[in-house]
Amino acid sequence: MDLKHLTWKQSAGSVASDGVYLKAEEMINGVLHYYKLSNYDVHRGVFGHETVNELIAYRLGKALGFNVPECSLQKAQIRIDGNETKAFVYIAKSFKPEKASREAFDKFYEQNRIGCNNPESPLDFCKRFGWTDEIYKMFIFDYLIINRDRHGANLEIFKNGGKTLSPLFDNGVSFVFLYTEPDSDLNTFDDLADLPVNNFIGTRSLRKNLDFIDKKLSFNDLPSDLEQRLFSGIEGVLPERYYQKILSITEKRWENVKDFRIT
Repeated sequence: MDLKHLTWKQSAGSVASDGVYLKAEEMINGVLHYYKLSNYDVHRGVFGHETVNELIAYRLGKALGFNVPECSLQKAQIRIDGNETKAFVYIAKSFKPEKASREAFDKFYEQNRIGCNNPESPLDFCKRFGWTDEIYKMFIFDYLIINRDRHGANLEIFKNGGKTLSPLFDNGVSFVFLYTEPDSDLNTFDDLADLPVNNFIGTRSLRKNLDFIDKKLSFNDLPSDLEQRLFSGIEGVLPERYYQKILSITEKRWENVKDFRIT
């Protein structure tokens, strides 16, 4: 795939500990397409596997019936800073409803929350707007994929007469996000570890956020062919041990969320 024509830009808040995340977009037949690379710096070029995580997270979310935007992963020829290289590129079409406007959740919350000295929490704010089920499902999904990066702009409000929440996008900083670590760290990683995260809604603990869920929710059971669904077509993109670790993480964490499901 030839994507050398794209102009890559660092997105707001995209600085990582040892690089940045580059994004691009273009219109194709009247439809906005988004492109994203894994980590990048001028010395190593494109490295890491955030784009692969994005695809796997999307496939898991789709299998469970969560609201996640459709995406694909393509190996493409790209040009950055005048240099050509090949990289795996995340590709997604715009998921914004036609004629709707969009706003980052944190901005919408700041402008519409109740109270000044003691404002309502982002979670209570969502409940007031009728988004309880969507947020509870977000807590479950982010727990399953160990999403470290659900900050206030990684959820959006669509405005088109009414107000609705966006799909759960930007899910790449997830699972075992250890592309710079030696193999031994992957083998010893605790599948149920409650790692520090950047949540705007709830707490900064994925596990503690599950404690907010006080009702049964409608989502699918974990499919028996989960491995096939998650990794089909991307064999060899990452080492097999990485895929097996993701499978182990998902299956073990499922045990802590399956009872929230309406059966």
